[in-house]
Amino acid sequence: MQCPKCLKEQPSETECVYCGVIFEKYQKQHARMGCDEQHPPEGEKSRHLLWYGVAGVIGVVAIACYAALGKGSTTPRAAGEHATSTSTAPATTVNADAGATVIMTGIKSRLQTNSPPKNSIEQARNATVYLATSWGSSGSGFFVDDRCHIVTNSHVVKVDDEALRRATAIRDEYKKSIEMEQDYLSQVKQRSNFSTDMAARESVTDREARLAVQIAKYEKIASLIDNAQSDSPANIKIVLIDGSELSVYSVKHSTNYDLALLSARCEDSPFIPQSATDSLAMSQKLFTVGNPQGMKFTVTSGIFSGWQNINNVKVLQTDAPINPGNSGGPLLNESGKAIGVNTAVLSNSQGIGFALPIDYVFSEFKSDINR
Repeated sequence: MQCPKCLKEQPSETECVYCGVIFEKYQKQHARMGCDEQHPPEGEKSRHLLWYGVAGVIGVVAIACYAALGKGSTTPRAAGEHATSTSTAPATTVNADAGATVIMTGIKSRLQTNSPPKNSIEQARNATVYLATSWGSSGSGFFVDDRCHIVTNSHVVKVDDEALRRATAIRDEYKKSIEMEQDYLSQVKQRSNFSTDMAARESVTDREARLAVQIAKYEKIASLIDNAQSDSPANIKIVLIDGSELSVYSVKHSTNYDLALLSARCEDSPFIPQSATDSLAMSQKLFTVGNPQGMKFTVTSGIFSGWQNINNVKVLQTDAPINPGNSGGPLLNESGKAIGVNTAVLSNSQGIGFALPIDYVFSEFKSDINR
């Protein structure tokens, strides 16, 4: 039947499963008042129903925005594909205001004391970091020298333009729905019998309360998008194995690969030495260190499955688990040396992950990294 209050069709004949009104009580209340609720004209009724539909899927909208902003690209980028790069410059750099944060000194010795490594893999773990952005994405990275340079995937610290466009479209539709509801409530309250129509007043009060919740969600989504549109390094947070945090003062994006180099405010950082990739043999044991699904500083293992060419980019294939949150973390050999940067997984598959060879890092950022 149709609820006399919210007008939604539902199976119950005693109580509305959507707005909670008890039908018998509602009808008795109107009988005492000597009037029926004045239902809106057909056009207003459509908007009335539309808002309930919007309210019902608002969680999906919020999730879609988070997903669009937080997911980023998971495919190795072909040469020259980076959205913000130019064909003439080797990389694009964004700098923060100088002197924004005090430099943290001697982090290598501190981490050695606070999280003493038991083997070479744990030694590499101490040089791995957790990265989080102000728009909700997260991933991994690792120090590549003792001057606090951290390599990660570009998609971890920069929102893909298409994803940002989708999120912006969702936000705009959300705003329109809120404005429609505000307009509808305003019209209801202007009716001549509104002050004496108890049911209508209760309905408006209920809808205004839910509208306030949706407005708060909209403002949060809008804030996430604003942060994502900003290239400020201040939007990136670095967390070390002992829980301490570092700030970023510069981000440089590769123009050829899905790589970014962060410059952190610290001194004497631990770092993972690189290993030559030309000697890799199929079935050789490999390890990943990262932050999959928020499980910080997790180690997983697999083997070297071979070389692949994706979008004209030569990548390492491995069956070592590379889950969301592992992107940008190191792929290690048994000696704890970096042979690659975990970058992507093959969709709708298991045990097929890809890493960019560590050589790309040093060729792209050779003028920055202290070797």
